[in-house]
Amino acid sequence: GNMKSGRHELRKLILEEAYSLFTPEKIDIGVGSTLINVEIANTPALRDAGLMFRDSLDKDCGMLFIFPDCDQRGFWMKNTKIPLSIAFADESGKILNIEDMLPYENRSKYSKGHAKYALEVNLGWFKDSGIDEGSFIVI
Repeated sequence: GNMKSGRHELRKLILEEAYSLFTPEKIDIGVGSTLINVEIANTPALRDAGLMFRDSLDKDCGMLFIFPDCDQRGFWMKNTKIPLSIAFADESGKILNIEDMLPYENRSKYSKGHAKYALEVNLGWFKDSGIDEGSFIVI
């Protein structure tokens, strides 16, 4: 009856609303001399969700984690099926270190120093783009 369809509609709206909270805005940023399109993870919920449960990441795309402060950061691959490379960067955007992360790996990879940013991209993207420690992420 009517009650059931009303509840179904409400559930659908709630799910859409919840999903929209996990749809980060996308911007283009510079990494070294390369442009890359990134999703911005700048809230605790977005940072926690990260790239979990995704099937793939488009070429020259990534996720930029922005933290409110500079600290040692650790990332792991819980529920993450895409092989990734991660760059940790300080407040100025300078890349401190780049680490490779394999799907579902439960050992954390850490920043070498205090990082404000972390950039996750497809595995090998930094190498292929000629980007190394000391390169800059420009937002």
